[in-house]
Amino acid sequence: MSAKGTAHTSATRRTSTLLRELLENHAAVYTQDPIALDDSSEPEPDIAVVVIDPFDYAIHHPTPSELYLIIEVADSSLAYDREIKAKAYARSPIADYWVLNVNDRQLHVFREPAENGYQSELILGEDGSISPLQFPTINIAIQEILLPIISN
Repeated sequence: MSAKGTAHTSATRRTSTLLRELLENHAAVYTQDPIALDDSSEPEPDIAVVVIDPFDYAIHHPTPSELYLIIEVADSSLAYDREIKAKAYARSPIADYWVLNVNDRQLHVFREPAENGYQSELILGEDGSISPLQFPTINIAIQEILLPIISN
């Protein structure tokens, strides 16, 4: 696995920090920790929003029934995250999967999982906003999770 770039790292940090603030006492937010899709697949998504476990998942990794939202941050991995990972998450089925495209400043929102992939993909620009399926009262501005535009 190649090293993560600064845009990837910063976006992951910004997004996980915001989600922890917004979802405090409602969900746990893990970064780059394993989840158990099945007996042979334990990916480590950039961000996983999971059911709060009193043992902090000391006995098992979060399973699909304990996952509210998966987010992958893409700087060089957009095609892989949209195709390969999306199919794996859809088969599990993960109801809410997002890919934050830091290069094009977009959020790809995948919903309606099926055996052959997600039936819905919505692409939001940086001026858009989104609510996680399981937390419809929480509104997240896409600009808040992207890197600020830095001019020279």
